[in-house]
Amino acid sequence: MKTSRLYISFSNIKSVKLFSGKEYSLNTNDIIIYCIYLPDFIDLKSDLYKFLNSIEIKKAKRFYKEIDRNRFITYRSILKIILGAYTKLAVKNIYLDYDFNKKPYLASHPWLHFNISHSENFAIIAISLKKVGIDIEYLSEDFKFTNLLPDIFDENERLTIQNATDKKKTFYSLWTRKESFVKALGKGIDEDFKHIPCLDGHHSVDFSLIKNTQNWQVYSFDLSDHYLGAIAFEGLSSSYNNLEMYNIPNTMTDLMKLIPIK
Repeated sequence: MKTSRLYISFSNIKSVKLFSGKEYSLNTNDIIIYCIYLPDFIDLKSDLYKFLNSIEIKKAKRFYKEIDRNRFITYRSILKIILGAYTKLAVKNIYLDYDFNKKPYLASHPWLHFNISHSENFAIIAISLKKVGIDIEYLSEDFKFTNLLPDIFDENERLTIQNATDKKKTFYSLWTRKESFVKALGKGIDEDFKHIPCLDGHHSVDFSLIKNTQNWQVYSFDLSDHYLGAIAFEGLSSSYNNLEMYNIPNTMTDLMKLIPIK
């Protein structure tokens, strides 16, 4: 039976301010994360709206709540600005394509892998030359997860949650690991989701489960108070990876510095 190796752990990824003059290029082992605190961009809504194309504008208008509409405008526009920084494309010329599981990609730049996740006040974007998936979740006080456990986790994972001092945080830690991994694979949440490993350590994953023989890493990280995240990407745990997180600045002057000059 063919198997892939998967390493799962916690990483103490610290956010740093995005500095002026940063070079927007990627090396083989770079995994770059961009963090967006959405409330900081509310005053930039009109400026960011201009970066959306007609399809994205229609999507924004379909949001019933204004807060959700504003969040979409912010994280979609900033995603396009970041993609423009790495591809040197004009932001208005960036059109996202979607695979059969609705994972976005750039047909014009298939070598550039990216993924986005958003939850409440945060959005987060991962960029790499490797296949990558990212997920963040707000640790909701109201969400009752107990009844979901049998459908999502195997027996060892359920016991880990049930025996944890902080059951809610442990649930979200394991959930985001599974979610980031299936997003990196380009899979949806299907019957295989329960069988995706999510506990710390080294795992062997059935080739038929993930449809390839590559090796993978998944790392949990604390994003902010009441927010957890996980990132999954290709590669062996023994290989060096440059895993960095940057806070996106909330002024148009600084954002415009990311946009390539034509």
